[in-house]
Amino acid sequence: MQSLIVQAVFDLDRFMQLVVDNLQELTHAMGAVVELVEGDDMVYRAACGCMAPYVGMRLAQASSLSGLCVRRTEVLTCCDAETDPRVDLAACRRVGVRSMVCTPLLQSGQAIGVLKVMSSQAAAFDSNDEQTLRLMADVLGAALGKQMAFDQLTKAEERLRASEAFLDRTGRAAGVGGWELDMRSGELIWSDQTRRIHEVDAAWQPTLDNAIGFYAPDAQPLIRQAVERAVQDGSSWDLELPLRTAKGRAMWVRTCGEPEHDQDGIARLIGAIQDVTEHRMRKDELQREQQLRNEIEHHERETRALLAERNDMLNVLAHEVRQPLNNASAALQSAAKVLADVQEAVASQRLSRARNVMGQVLASIDNTLAVAALLVRPSQAERVDADIDTLIDVTVADLAEDQRDRIRIDRDTATRTADMDMSLMRLALRNLLSNALKFSPPGTPVTLRLSDSDEPLALVLDVIDQGPGIADEVVPNLFERRVKEESGSQGSGHHLGLYIVRRVMELHGGDVLLHSNGPKGVTMRLLVALAPGD
Repeated sequence: MQSLIVQAVFDLDRFMQLVVDNLQELTHAMGAVVELVEGDDMVYRAACGCMAPYVGMRLAQASSLSGLCVRRTEVLTCCDAETDPRVDLAACRRVGVRSMVCTPLLQSGQAIGVLKVMSSQAAAFDSNDEQTLRLMADVLGAALGKQMAFDQLTKAEERLRASEAFLDRTGRAAGVGGWELDMRSGELIWSDQTRRIHEVDAAWQPTLDNAIGFYAPDAQPLIRQAVERAVQDGSSWDLELPLRTAKGRAMWVRTCGEPEHDQDGIARLIGAIQDVTEHRMRKDELQREQQLRNEIEHHERETRALLAERNDMLNVLAHEVRQPLNNASAALQSAAKVLADVQEAVASQRLSRARNVMGQVLASIDNTLAVAALLVRPSQAERVDADIDTLIDVTVADLAEDQRDRIRIDRDTATRTADMDMSLMRLALRNLLSNALKFSPPGTPVTLRLSDSDEPLALVLDVIDQGPGIADEVVPNLFERRVKEESGSQGSGHHLGLYIVRRVMELHGGDVLLHSNGPKGVTMRLLVALAPGD
């Protein structure tokens, strides 16, 4: 048995199986088991013979002969399980046992388990068998204890290696390495991930100086001061610093460290290092975006200030220039009436032409102010339910007095109101009527026709003149804001008026179209979109 113990050294399971196999042969038992103490239970760890299927079975110490053997640390014999109150009768019947002998396995005087032989016959074991188990227990108990201690050490080492492998995998995934500096020996230890971060091989030996040397020149004083403060007053550090690897790759790392004390003071510095290059790049990008956003907001504030200043200037223009012109126009009208009463035809005609010029100047000022306002308007106009006839009346009233009678209204719809911004629509319609009057032969009528459209659902305003038409080369950019020098058609002159018409209709969700164009006249069409309930 001692020879077998030597052969099975450092293999706990094989050792226990050898013990029960040979013990069964020595005692002529039906089976033998090794039961070990686990908390309040006795667990079958090795078995042979008819007991082999029961490896892993657990018995309560308090109700089994094996538990009593452990508590008393003496050999116990059961001659008949049916009559012995010390045994677990149900368990014995389950495995078919009538008699048994239990021997404690001792390590340093403490029972760590039992060695047990069993038989299906009552009184199957005599004093010789008991003596055999007693002699073997003295040898096997100490050997088993050593085997168990070695087995625990082996498993602890396996767990340590598994833990180290797990930490290495997680460190590699997170880009985090560890390090330890022994303050008494000066030895610096790097984990595998720390070596990967610095791009050095396993044979390279780090020291404090060459480790600091990896950092950028302007960062080296910072990390050295952090180490010195940790040694002097026990403070920790957490820094993000630039670093260049052994292969010359530039990167950013987060380095953390803190001291560890023993009874003699600071024994070591321990810490971690993490590759944060990607994080740093995102952080720098966010800072650049924030800086750009701040610049945009600053420009926006400046633009708003300039727009406010421009609006103030436009208001001054409207008040200081337009109002005196209106007064002058009214004075000219009054003078023309007086001259007409005294039959001064020539002077009256000149005054009328002066009033027309004055009206054109006022219209140009109105269009200029309108363009400035429309450029900064929101995407949609503020629309209210407005009376269409009122719109037509006030628009015609804006025209020169001697031109109003040329406007013919052709109503082909029962629609009386529509959602619109009255002031903007008045401006758009006035521009179309003014153009039509300007390019139609003197004295000829200009027709304003009102009708309905089902597709799209809209109010249609057609302005029809009898002029020479619009030049073909002008048509594609008719409603753009530009200056053309051609003359003789509606494509000439400053196109602020038609540009304003287009913008007004866009703000209403509608449209302006060149509906027809020919040598005998032009039809401009306004589509004022209607709500479904209109």
